[in-house]
Amino acid sequence: MHPAASINSNTSTRRIIGIDDGPFKQKRGANRGYAPLVAVWLQGPHLYKLKLGMITVDGLDATNEALSLLDGSHGIPILLSGVTFGGFNLIDPRVVRQRCKASVIVVVGSRPDNRAVKRALVKHFPDWKKRWEIIKSLGPLRRVQTLQDEPPLFYENLGCTPLEARRVLSSAAYVSRVPEPVRVAGLLGSGLFSQTRRSSG
Repeated sequence: MHPAASINSNTSTRRIIGIDDGPFKQKRGANRGYAPLVAVWLQGPHLYKLKLGMITVDGLDATNEALSLLDGSHGIPILLSGVTFGGFNLIDPRVVRQRCKASVIVVVGSRPDNRAVKRALVKHFPDWKKRWEIIKSLGPLRRVQTLQDEPPLFYENLGCTPLEARRVLSSAAYVSRVPEPVRVAGLLGSGLFSQTRRSSG
């Protein structure tokens, strides 16, 4: 069976998970602080589950924290708002796909400049090779226009075909070009942790 067979073609009943981070304080020194990680479960446009976690800013614990939030949610498509969370803390979509037995779609609003990303990693992180390996391992970056007259999004698909990924992204874009699970996760992260942003100013 194709690993993406669990993707439901009925857009009104399809369940999708979205993951994004929230605001965080920028700290100097060894103690970088923490950033919120938000996972939401939507069925169609309806939110039916929310989980919150914390990750180390610029750390290496985002993948494990995401797996903890996703525990028990097997076979439900997962949308990641990029792969970097809480600064340069990365979620490895390959690990998430394998552990959750689900399609994983990494979606971003603009085409990333991977050369600039690599330069920043090399400059600031002694373990840059480990972080860069996650970024380098991703498949080709594709584009999709989820809403007419809106700029395209860019995505990478794991565990499903590009066509299936485009269908998921387009069917979940109700309010804006950003698919609702990712949009809601970002909004809740910003709203629930807005005090963190204000106190860091």
